[in-house]
Formats: sequence, C-alpha cells, structure tokens
Amino acid sequence: MAHPVSPDQQTAQLDALRSQLRAGQQALANWRGGPLAVSAVPGAGKSTGMAAAAAIAIARNQLHSRNQLLLVTFTRSAAANLKGRVRNHLKDLTLPANSFSVQTLHGLALTIATRNPELSGLSLETLTLINPAQNNRLIRTCVEQWIVAQPQMYQRLLEGQSFDGEETERLRRQSVLRTEILPNLATTTIHEAKSSGLMPADLAALGQTITRALVPEQGDYDVLTIAAELYERYQLLLQQRQLIDYDDMILAALRVLTSPEAQQFWRSRIFAVFEDEAQDSSPLQTQLLEVLAADPAHPERPINLVRVGDPNQAINSTFTPADPVFFNQFAIAPSGTTA
Repeated sequence: MAHPVSPDQQTAQLDALRSQLRAGQQALANWRGGPLAVSAVPGAGKSTGMAAAAAIAIARNQLHSRNQLLLVTFTRSAAANLKGRVRNHLKDLTLPANSFSVQTLHGLALTIATRNPELSGLSLETLTLINPAQNNRLIRTCVEQWIVAQPQMYQRLLEGQSFDGEETERLRRQSVLRTEILPNLATTTIHEAKSSGLMPADLAALGQTITRALVPEQGDYDVLTIAAELYERYQLLLQQRQLIDYDDMILAALRVLTSPEAQQFWRSRIFAVFEDEAQDSSPLQTQLLEVLAADPAHPERPINLVRVGDPNQAINSTFTPADPVFFNQFAIAPSGTTA
C-alpha cells in the first residue's frame, strides 16, 4: 500500500508532471478555475494533456467522491482511455481514484434523465434507444405519410419549374424524391433542429418567417415548412413506438435541470467539467455542460468548464450535426479564456 506523500513532495510531483507537457498542454495544467478553451489539432496530445491537467486539478483542489472532477468525451473508447490515464497519474500521486468521473456526453445525459424520470419523462423501462436501421425506416415512413397527406405539394415538387409530362421522367423524379431528396431533407433537418433545441412548431414558424422575409417568390417550395412537417411525423412515430434518439437524451437531461432542486443536486457533486473533443458537441450538449459547470452556491460566477477541441473539423460530423463553429464560439466568448 502506497504511503501518502507530504505537501512538498506532492508539489514536486505536480511540477514534474507539468514539465513533461507541451506548451498547449501546459495551458490545461495551469487552469485554476473559470471557463477555458484550448484549441488543439490532431496529434497535439489533447488526451495526454487533459489527463495530466485532471490529476493536477484533483490534487490542487483536494477533490473527493462527493465533489468530483467530471471528464466528458464523445465515445466510450475515448472515455475508457482517458479514465485509465487519469487513474495512472492519481496512483503515482497516491490520490484517491474516486475523485473523478469519466462519461460520454450521452451517457451523462442518460444518467441524469433516468435518475429523475418524473422530471425527464424518460424511463428505460418503457423506452428504447432507436438504432440506425429503425431510424432509416422511420424516416421512410415519415416521407410516405407526408406524400399521402400533402398530394398537391408533392405534385409541385415532382413537376418543378418545367415538366413535359413524359412518363419515364415522372418515374425517375418520383424515385429520387421518395428515396433521396425527401429522406435526406428529413434526416438533416431533424438532426440539426433537434440538436439546437428546435421543435417542429419552432421550425415551422422559422420557415414562415424566412419565406416571407427573404424568398417570397419561392413560397411554393416552402422547404422549411415541408421539413417541419416531416419532423413532426418523426416525433409522433417515436412516441408511438416508445423509442428515443440521442438528442432525446440531452433534451430529457435539460428538462431535469430546469428544476432548482435537481440543479443543486448535480452541481454540488461536480467541481468542474473537462470536455475532450469539444468540437463534436452540439449547442444542446454544450448547454448541458454549462449548466452542470456552474457554482452551486454562486451560479452567477464564471463556470468551471474546460473545453479542448479541434477548431477546424468535427470528427463525428458524419453521424451527428457536430460543427467546430460551436466550439469556436465558446472560445471567443467574452467570459472565456482561450489558450
């Protein structure tokens, strides 16, 4: 069993750990509180710097199981890797391993939501996470239902600006609309809108405003209105089948955190939030972390949120509506500090 080290020995160990880091990584290790954004391109050692900075923050602030450092990343493999690195540092420093927690963003949201089902409206006993195959089928169903409900609009889309009525061309257009254009419109819209906190009614209102203000001559192709109707059908189908998607997890967690009691419960257990691969976070995910990173006693003070990300590209943009613009906005916020 390792013996506790003296304060002087621990200071020397922390200095030694910090000295092994590069300049960008040392910006993480120097963190003393408040918001911080660290831009790091691939190969810059983001995880290495975050693990060392986490151990240093735990030591400096004498964190423990009831007041932990929360580390968040995007994938389970990244979370497992980060957890192992931090544990190794804490072992070398003879510090308790229960002083931090590592979770994926969606795992964190699900934990918050299912702990408070009466607030979130989400229970794993009655709801199932949708898989990609189910999602594709739901999108196709949305499209077919919309075509039946809106035959005139569908016909206008089919004919476009010029159509001579030739049957082969009609069949080609029908196929492209049903299997490509409308499913892609639904998929993109649902992900982008839902991850930004926009519900179908919000999107419909936005579409009407934009159409009237910017492109009144294109009212016949009110694309956002069509997208909002597809989105509304998607949400209804989810409810009917008792399914949830990843954005539902984030929304459910945020519903929980509108409760002052729930906010106090979670904030009192989190000293600070460190986020790896922050360029992959949507606006709603960022909002969730900002709520959790607030001081429970003084929520008006700057949040203890450290975000590390690539300012140029989102790794998971193929599968999520991630965009580095959201990370960059955080980095240049007046209340933040950029390294």
